[in-house]
Amino acid sequence: MCLFCSPRQLRAAQPSRRRLLATAAAAPAAYAAARVLGPAPAAAQPRMADTLIVNAKVVTLNPAQPEAEAIAVASDRILAVGPRRDLEAHRGPETRVVDAGGRTVIPGLIDAHSHFLRGGNSYAQELRWDGVPSLADALRLLRDQARRAGPPNWVQVVGGWTPIQFAERRFPTMEEIEAATGEVPAFVQHLYERTFINRAGRRLLNITRDTPDPPNVRIERDAGGEPTGVFFAVRGIAGLVALWERLPRMTPEQQIASTRMFMREHSRLGITSVIDPGGAGQFFPRDYQAIRAMAAEGLLTVRISYSLFAQSVGREIEDFRAWTGMVRQGEGNEFLRMLGGGEYLTWSAVDGPPAAEPLELPPVMESQLEEVLRHILAQNWPFRMHVTHDLPASRILGVLERVHRDVPLTNLRWAFDHCEGISPRSLERVAAMGGAICIQNRMTLSGDAYHQRFGAEMSGDAPPIQRIRSLGLRMPAGTDANRVVSHNVWVGLHWLVTGRTASGAPLLAERNRLSRIDALRAYTEEAAWLSREEDVKGRIQPGMYADFAVLSEDYLTVPEERIPQLHSVLTYLGGRVVHGEGPFAAMAPPPVRVAPDWMPGNHNPGFWRADLDSPTRFARRDDTIRVLGEDGVLWTMGGCACAAA
Repeated sequence: MCLFCSPRQLRAAQPSRRRLLATAAAAPAAYAAARVLGPAPAAAQPRMADTLIVNAKVVTLNPAQPEAEAIAVASDRILAVGPRRDLEAHRGPETRVVDAGGRTVIPGLIDAHSHFLRGGNSYAQELRWDGVPSLADALRLLRDQARRAGPPNWVQVVGGWTPIQFAERRFPTMEEIEAATGEVPAFVQHLYERTFINRAGRRLLNITRDTPDPPNVRIERDAGGEPTGVFFAVRGIAGLVALWERLPRMTPEQQIASTRMFMREHSRLGITSVIDPGGAGQFFPRDYQAIRAMAAEGLLTVRISYSLFAQSVGREIEDFRAWTGMVRQGEGNEFLRMLGGGEYLTWSAVDGPPAAEPLELPPVMESQLEEVLRHILAQNWPFRMHVTHDLPASRILGVLERVHRDVPLTNLRWAFDHCEGISPRSLERVAAMGGAICIQNRMTLSGDAYHQRFGAEMSGDAPPIQRIRSLGLRMPAGTDANRVVSHNVWVGLHWLVTGRTASGAPLLAERNRLSRIDALRAYTEEAAWLSREEDVKGRIQPGMYADFAVLSEDYLTVPEERIPQLHSVLTYLGGRVVHGEGPFAAMAPPPVRVAPDWMPGNHNPGFWRADLDSPTRFARRDDTIRVLGEDGVLWTMGGCACAAA
């Protein structure tokens, strides 16, 4: 035991809800007063810390002090950072001293593009195949969950996986899904590309041979005209979203518990903040009631900034006119705050997923987008936009440039998201209007199919990170969780560092890869800039929020293939413990469960947890991967270095 510790000091403190709210309310005033009063006289007593983290390898991301061995925390802020001997002046009789055991400590990770609110509302009822190394394991999980749930409860696997991650390198067949689920209805979605629904599920949804193809969906049929159970997306995501929306929803009480469980999973990964760009099927204010109730009760253990996403196709301006009358830009507090509009401002301005052929945007796009933009800019709303390919990007930029002449965008902190296929000229146009490029690791799961369609040269620049940085564009990083990729930020960090997809193929060109420190900055400092919180988030330095994570292994030295399995063993948010395991398990808050007990979130992790000796799906491979879907689409990538130049 540490010289300064006692069993009482190591015991987890569980602040009351009243104390949490009082602390959150008092902190801004206290720090404002400190700025007014200026430095304390030399004779003043140093402020006592509530917590001292010692014996740590602190990666601060502060250029003036890149590394340290101790952190002092007072209330919700970092009080001091440095050698332990210098921080002893802040240790008082009530200070808890936590020995990090030489572990690496990083600033709390910030996912700059996570569909967190929608994901939280459904997380507990979804079986996650994220990171599962074999189809046999995935089918076993499906079978076990079907047995737990029993009919008429659905088993749902909604994105976050791809067949190239499996040792078998193939999709499941409908026969395998039927064998695993029997009379339990099952819905298994692959990205936004296809969905498998078993016979029991099709009966509940009344899908028969006489059912016409729904909008933006193609129903696969056998030679006799009967649906096989496979449903393919056509022209974007709307069709599969509408199909998923027909499934049962959890009650508001279950959604709150599910969101708490999802937050706990984020805390386990060391994620302390997310920026939610909205999502299809995520209606305001209906689908925001659970998170607002939790914020009012002081129950949030992840900081959330969110944007509002157009839901009414062709009537998007009506959505935004209604919303600007309901909520103000910046409304909320440090735990839940509204940022602006996006990532869909109009559906007519949206192209398809990365591995699909670029969609030709309709002629009405320009007029619809300009109307929405002018309306939200009159309310001082920043915005972000989904952009994959360059042809749509060029047309969208034409609208932005026209608006920019009347209403300058330069200081608005607006952004394009994704940008795997954006051209150098389009990037220059973004830079000229003060925009940012928010990147995500969609290529982790879609990169092999992207390579098959567009070739090695385009794949190597998907996205063109080197050019983005050379133009001085801000580049926050996110995941795009949790349909098209996992919510596990460490998978994104691995992709930025190695350029490897889930198959192990080195797709991203070496010139576009980042050092481990620069990748970490993208998920901390750069992300904090996007939400205008760079003064309080993204670094470990005095005055910042006390948001940080003590890691399971050293991110800076661990072998590359281990990065996706990194996680936090102790996570602090605003100076309080929100996750602890191993030697810090006694400090952790109690676990969260969701009734009824059969909910998959009660039984399965959000990301496959491999032990240290297990191979990972991201390891280097030298074989050729060929995944042929039932629709004839070939997902393939050789394990060569042709895309790495």
